[in-house]
Amino acid sequence: MAPTNRSTEQTSQEPLGMPEKRKYPRFQRTFTVTLNGVSFSGYDISLEGVSFSTTETIETIRKGRLYANVQILSQQGMTYRIAALVISSVRQRDEITFYGARIVNLDDALRPMHEQLVFDKFDVDSLLTHTCVPDKAKMSEHLESRLNEAIKLLQNVYVDHLPPELIMVRDELNCLHPNLAKIEVLIKRNPEVLAIFIKIARLAYPKKSIDQLMKIGTILKLIGIDQVYDLFVSAIMIRFHENNPLEYNIMMHGMNAGLAAAELSDSIEGISRSEAYLAGLMQNIGAVFLSKVDPEAYKYIFRKSLSLPYTAYDQELVTFNTSHCEVGVVIAKKWQMEPEVYKGILLHHSRHISSEIKQTHNKICNMGLLMMLSDYVACSAMGKNYVSDELKSSRDYALSHLTVDEKNVRSAYKIVMTSGNKLPYLSHF
Repeated sequence: MAPTNRSTEQTSQEPLGMPEKRKYPRFQRTFTVTLNGVSFSGYDISLEGVSFSTTETIETIRKGRLYANVQILSQQGMTYRIAALVISSVRQRDEITFYGARIVNLDDALRPMHEQLVFDKFDVDSLLTHTCVPDKAKMSEHLESRLNEAIKLLQNVYVDHLPPELIMVRDELNCLHPNLAKIEVLIKRNPEVLAIFIKIARLAYPKKSIDQLMKIGTILKLIGIDQVYDLFVSAIMIRFHENNPLEYNIMMHGMNAGLAAAELSDSIEGISRSEAYLAGLMQNIGAVFLSKVDPEAYKYIFRKSLSLPYTAYDQELVTFNTSHCEVGVVIAKKWQMEPEVYKGILLHHSRHISSEIKQTHNKICNMGLLMMLSDYVACSAMGKNYVSDELKSSRDYALSHLTVDEKNVRSAYKIVMTSGNKLPYLSHF
């Protein structure tokens, strides 16, 4: 951003050859931040972010939300505009609410994907053809409406862009002769993501030696480079959302579902363990973003979904005019995931998978059914009080279309019970 009333003459009088330490002035800690028509007292600003506070109760300013066209006014009357802010922290002390916000440059090469969140007629028709009952005309109108509503909601929250190292790994894997050393360097670039990646590899491939899965080079050789990308994506998705208690719980539940899906995939032809893990993890990515839209409303829906998946799904439609399935489709597609994954997300609460669709789009249907069954395993592993008739119904529906028997389900349940994640904040967030 740049000041709107600072003259060229003033700029030219600045010392030449001096490095610019701060792009934005501090305004001697006396400036005003205005977003959504509400003014706040600013007390710090830098290249990375802005800090401000208020003594009023402002319920519309929430952590994780994106706010565009932010105005900053100095005490001297200079006006600065910021393309967008993402609220990164909210805390209260002595009846004052303090906000921390990250500056987002919507014009740079790695801008968030808000302007690209578009589903055209071809995309909608493709979803209908691959995932809906033969009489798709009845489905078209409400699916398009829910997708458009999902896009509208996502434009009010921050959607992370894919990190450059993930794109570079994907491009390298698509080469005729992928360079394993280069892939290893890219995966090791972020230590926090690296730790999650190693943990996921050990969980998704429990029959491999634990000692062997402690080094990236060894992991690449043992599980094969075709399996690496899905696990790396999973690690990055978890890293994106691990600092918010509600999002953390949703992602931890997804990790348990991914663990179950990886185990169940041994009985499903055409789906690898790494694909299955990513599918299990991503089935509720739409829930993460609905929780950003309205965390207070969504935390109750998420709790309900752990035992009453269909009831919670209906409540989403009433509250948001869309569901985590449609939101998840938009997110996964824009993150350039495989069509089988994002179309499977749309199906994972469906009870209308016809034999015709199953025959012509077998892998897509199997992905959705695998997500449904892995969700049952992850929920039932939390305790008998979660195993409702509704949850059993989703299990039975998935089993009626898959070649998985009860023995495989019990094996997946055992894996989640022994190696899965607990949801420590479930009763507190």
